[in-house]
Amino acid sequence: MLVATGAHAQLAVTAAVEYFQWIEDTSPIEVREQGPLFVFGLEYTQPRERGWLFAYRGKLYTGTVEYDGAYLYAPSVAATGDSTYFGMTNEVQLRYRLAPQRSYWLDVVGGAGYDFWERELSDVQSEDYQVAYLRLGLALDTPTEKGWTLGGGIKYPVWVDEDAHFDDLGFDNNPGLEPVGRVSAYAFAGYRLQRNLTLVGYFDSYSFGESDPVTVTQGGSKAQFYQPASVQYNWGIGLQYRF
Repeated sequence: MLVATGAHAQLAVTAAVEYFQWIEDTSPIEVREQGPLFVFGLEYTQPRERGWLFAYRGKLYTGTVEYDGAYLYAPSVAATGDSTYFGMTNEVQLRYRLAPQRSYWLDVVGGAGYDFWERELSDVQSEDYQVAYLRLGLALDTPTEKGWTLGGGIKYPVWVDEDAHFDDLGFDNNPGLEPVGRVSAYAFAGYRLQRNLTLVGYFDSYSFGESDPVTVTQGGSKAQFYQPASVQYNWGIGLQYRF
C-alpha cells in the first residue's frame, strides 16, 4: 500500500560512544587494543521521496584504549599500555530510493569515503592511517514521528596507506606500508523516539591483509618491517538529533 509522505531535508547530528577493538595477527603474542571512543557525527540526506538522491556522512572520533601486545623490537616479550586515537571520516553517498511503502523508505546505498586516523602508542611510536573505501548496502527509514531505522551492507578498502614514522624511531628513511583491503560488514538499527530524536546502535568494521615488507636503514644496517593482518571492530550507541 502506497502512502503519501512529505519529503523533508534530513540534517542530523549524533553524539555516541563506541567500544573499539583492534586485533593484529602477530606471533607469538597477538596485539589487541580495546576501549571507548567518543564520536561526533554529522549527516545530510537530500529531501526526495523517491529516485536518485545525494547523502553525506561524516564523523570525528577520539579516545584512549588499552594496549596488550608485545614490544616492537622484542615480539616475544609481552607489553601493556595505552594507545590514543584521533580520526575523522568523510563519505559521500548516491542512493536510490524506492517508492514509500507502509510509511517506510527503502534506499539502495552506494558510497565512497575517506578515513584518516592517528594512532599514538608511545612518545616516539605512532602511526597514521589513510583509507579510501567503497560501501554498498540497504537502508530503511521512516518519515513519521516514530518508527524504526535499519540498515547494513559491506565495505571494501580500495586504498590503504600507513605511515609508521620510522624516522621518529631513529631510521634514515620512512617508507609507507600498504596493508591489503578486505571486505568487511556494517549494520545499524535505531528507533525514532520522537520526530527529532533517535536512539541508534551500530556495528562497523575494517579488515586488512598483511602488507608487503619495507626496508629501512640506520647507518650501515638494514631492517625489514611489515604491518600484520589486522581487523577493527566498532560497536556504538548514541543519540541523533534531526533538524
